[in-house]
Parts: sequence; C-alpha cells; structure tokens
Amino acid sequence: MNVTRFRRCTLEVAEGRYDEAVDALLGLGLRGWQERLPVLTFWLSDEAYASDACGRALEGLRALGRLYCEREEGGWERQWREFHHPVTTGNVTVRPPWAPPLPGTLDVIIDVGMAFGTGSHASTRQCLAVLAALPPSSLLDAGTGTGVLALAAMRLGFAPVFAFDSDPDALMIAEENARRNRLWPLLFGADATDPAIELPHAEVVVANIAATPIVALGRRYSAALPAGEEHPRLVIAAGLIEEQLPAVLAAFGGYRRRESMSEGEWHCVVLEAPAPGESRSGEPQPDESRSGESQPGVPDP
Repeated sequence: MNVTRFRRCTLEVAEGRYDEAVDALLGLGLRGWQERLPVLTFWLSDEAYASDACGRALEGLRALGRLYCEREEGGWERQWREFHHPVTTGNVTVRPPWAPPLPGTLDVIIDVGMAFGTGSHASTRQCLAVLAALPPSSLLDAGTGTGVLALAAMRLGFAPVFAFDSDPDALMIAEENARRNRLWPLLFGADATDPAIELPHAEVVVANIAATPIVALGRRYSAALPAGEEHPRLVIAAGLIEEQLPAVLAAFGGYRRRESMSEGEWHCVVLEAPAPGESRSGEPQPDESRSGESQPGVPDP
C-alpha cells in the first residue's frame, strides 16, 4: 500500500511581509497551515514538493523570510491530531470526531484533515463569540474552509446560512462536516475577490479569511450603500493582524466600526451598516477596542 509522505516547511516571515507570505501560500494551493506569528508551518506531499511549480513557489517564499523544509517523520498524523482538540467558546463546542461531546453545549463536529478551521485559532474563537452574542438571522460565511463557522451559526439558530469557498477541496471537506453534523448550509464555490460573482444577500457576513478578499468584500458592500442595493447589516472581519486593519477599514467606507477585539496579534472587527434613513460616509470610526478575555458582541456606546 502506498503511503503519502510529507515535508514540513517552516517559514519565519520577515517583518512587514505577512500578507505576501499568505498570498504565496494560497498560491501553492494549501488548504491549511499553523500560525504562530511570525512563523507559518505547512505541509507538502513529497509529490507536490518535487514539482517544478512548487519549487518556483518555494523560491518565492524564501524571499519573504527564512524557509526550512524537512521530511516529516512518522507519527505526524498523531501530532496533527494533538493540534486539533475540542474548543468551547460561549455555549458552542467545536470538537474533532475522536473527542466526546461536552454536555450542556452546542456540539459542532469538525474533521479538518489538513484544511482550515479547527476552532482553536484565535480568529475562529473571536468569530464564534460574536455570533453567539447576536440574535439569529441570515448569514453568509465567506471562505468557509472546513465549514466550522457556518455549522456553528446553524447550531446557534441562524438561517438560512450560505457558505462559499474558492477551493473545491475545502468545499468537499465542508460538505463532509455538514453530513457529520446533520446540518445543511447552502454551500457553493466562489472567489470573494471577483466583483463579477453575485453573492447571496444575508444580514450577517462573517469573513475569517485573508485580508485581500476581505478588502474586496468591503469595496463591494460599501459601493452598495449609496446605490441602495442589498448589503449586510453586519460584517465580522477576522484573521487580521494590526498592519492590515487600515486597508480593511478604508474598504468599508459607509460602515461604522461597532466593535473591535484582539487576542495576541489577531484582530477582529465588527462593522455595521447605517440604519435605514441614516447617512454615514468615510472610514469606520475608531471605537474602544477590547482585548484578551473581553466579551464581544455588545455594541459600543
């Protein structure tokens, strides 16, 4: 029986090059990596590692920091399982299939393989905390990955729930997780950076993705405001580091920053559209940021 072997690659990102590093990893077609900034760790199969295209991509990564690649020794699957453990945020527990449910919480089962969305990342926990504090409504999960936020939203009572991703493999994993949970979000393939692609309207949009597609969504929704077109009432933008915040906030002109939170280097902002009849313009105004163990979901005064 053929056993797929992997190379573990570790990139120590040079200061100010994080966005470029993420774009390069996405260009490699990776479904996931571990982030302990400024270090990004990802895995490549031996077959992918030996390809000419991958070799060129890795050379590009070397220009963004210090890159080390080595053959992963046996037992890496066990190490990955140890990285993926149950996480409870509010009354929602995200757990792998091999962990038992936690009584008294809303149960979401996520098998990630090597895809995005274990529930343990700070940005995912920030989004879950915001969703748990909101009254349920319609929701769009932009860049759903494993489907963790879409499925958690459904457990919390959000409906209908739409979810999309540009990666067919991620959508396949999200579909498998939907079946595990007997929940059925409306999944579809789309690229958030393509303004020609129509997205379904939802009252809440959650985007726990790279800064570039979040900026593209911001431009799309801010343009809809003066045109009187459908737009989300709230946008939860997460997975951001501090240097990315100005560009994201500028893209959401007409929205106000209702709430901010941070954990370590990771930032999440909740952006709110003007109420009917209310006029706002310009960048979202700064608010009183929260950090550490603060409770998100409460509007700023």
